[in-house]
Amino acid sequence: MSKGIISAIYSGKGGVGKTTFTLNLAGTLSNNKKKILIIDLDLYSGAIAISLNKIPIKTIYDFHNDLKKKNDIDVFSYITKYNNYIDFISCPKDIKEVKSIDFNTIEQLVFKASLLYDVILFDLSHIYSEINCKILNMATNVLYLLTNDSADLKNTANVLSILNQNNNNLKVILNYSINPERNYYVLYDIKNIINNNIDYIISNRFYNPQIDNITIRGELFTINNQKFQDYKIFNLIANSIS
Repeated sequence: MSKGIISAIYSGKGGVGKTTFTLNLAGTLSNNKKKILIIDLDLYSGAIAISLNKIPIKTIYDFHNDLKKKNDIDVFSYITKYNNYIDFISCPKDIKEVKSIDFNTIEQLVFKASLLYDVILFDLSHIYSEINCKILNMATNVLYLLTNDSADLKNTANVLSILNQNNNNLKVILNYSINPERNYYVLYDIKNIINNNIDYIISNRFYNPQIDNITIRGELFTINNQKFQDYKIFNLIANSIS
């Protein structure tokens, strides 16, 4: 009965641009008339709501609490709308609420939402936790983000060795836009360090010094802005998962 494609955005290190990537991938998918649900599962430090300049009335914590009382709940009651194509469910507002969230909550949420959306995007934390591990196994595809950074590459080599054992549709994306002046390793070296191929490269042209202003306004750069050079990469990724 499942309809929606489940994509998990993951990395082995924080600060690699997962949230920015997730949001702009959602923008690209929305240009293709896909109905998208973003689930913010960076539970302790999620930034989807802030980045979209939206204040959620309910979060995944509310969904979890209500699910314990009755199974027949309307998932739309917990969703915050961004535009006609993009909705999201926020992470808990208080870190004290995080420990309550379990995989059963996520599984029930996906079961209900997959009938309503074309694509479900999970913005995960970089921690290889039990919940993240189960979501990565459940996902239709995993989009793994890394940067040209020594610590990141070391972590990536370890994590990819695990992810590749799951035989899910794993795509590795090298993000040069985080620090456009960081050129420690050439592509050949990066592939050797991580012992894996690179499927897509987001170039340093996607770097935007005005990103803070864009975030404050809640704008997604890819929506109705298909002329910049790296849009082609986002569109290729969007088509590969949908």
